[in-house]
Amino acid sequence: MQSVLTVCRKELSDHLGSRRYLLLFSLIVVLSILSAYTGSSYIRDNPNVSFTSIFSGSLGSSFSFIYLMVLFGPIIGLALGFDAINRERTRGSLSVVLSQPIFRDSILNGKFLAGIVALSVLAVSTVGIITGVSIPLLGFGPGFDEIIRIGLFTLLTILYLSIWLAVGLLFSTLTKNTTTSILASISTWLLFSILMTVIASLVANIVVPVEFPGGIQVFTSSSVMSDTRAGGNFNQTSPVDMSQFQDYIDTIEANANLESAIKSISPTYLYEEAAQSLLGVTEGGFMTDGNPFQSLDTSQSIASCWPHATVLAVVLIVCFASSYMLFLRQEIRAGG
Repeated sequence: MQSVLTVCRKELSDHLGSRRYLLLFSLIVVLSILSAYTGSSYIRDNPNVSFTSIFSGSLGSSFSFIYLMVLFGPIIGLALGFDAINRERTRGSLSVVLSQPIFRDSILNGKFLAGIVALSVLAVSTVGIITGVSIPLLGFGPGFDEIIRIGLFTLLTILYLSIWLAVGLLFSTLTKNTTTSILASISTWLLFSILMTVIASLVANIVVPVEFPGGIQVFTSSSVMSDTRAGGNFNQTSPVDMSQFQDYIDTIEANANLESAIKSISPTYLYEEAAQSLLGVTEGGFMTDGNPFQSLDTSQSIASCWPHATVLAVVLIVCFASSYMLFLRQEIRAGG
């Protein structure tokens, strides 16, 4: 354990003093402050929402803190891990370190622990800054229940960032040079953060195509529709074909469920869903009482996010365990 802590202190010192970490930290802090202004404006326009909405915004907002973490979180985690092993191997310093009385697994454990601490500093700092900026803007602070939610949300964010650190560490162990490692990391980020939404929508539309029922054109307050295909017009109405309309609704729900199932492969989607649940707001499903979002109390939020958080933890363990086994089995020679 002492050797793990020694490696951890050395790696943590390197992380906190590196230009890479300081640049990413500064960028995230600036963007987080701007998202705090956006979230505060949303709360002022909607007095009934809770303080935690400063992190989620209006859910449709493209500049909430959750969105920032979904988009930039993988970059932060990957940046701390993509060259952790192969950089040492390229420099020849890895064999020098292993010549010392230190176990090989202590090196990997120390590097991973240092990365988690660095990411925790970043997550706690940004959440604290957003909260501190929002209190004077709103004129009130979070209550006890909201403090619990923010604390759990911070832990979830650390878990999410640690997954990408583990992915970067895996690529660093698997590849021999940093160029290949960073290309693999960027490809993984693009796939799970951006392309997965497009792929899920495409597959869902192919497997469960949604077609608007022919003839149904206009809704009216008296639940009638104009049937233009039957020779009618907008002034001529006919009773709603409820069975046809219900089939249409069922098809939309099946399409949405399949798309959601495919997107669940991505850690970014799981984090986004769990974060929204923890902050007290979640999507209520299609056409739920005219309100697509529902408020959850603390127990419901924890119960709702628990499955997503469990899957994220499993992904983290699998990625790190894979790196661990690969690193212990690799042959490391002097000078490379």
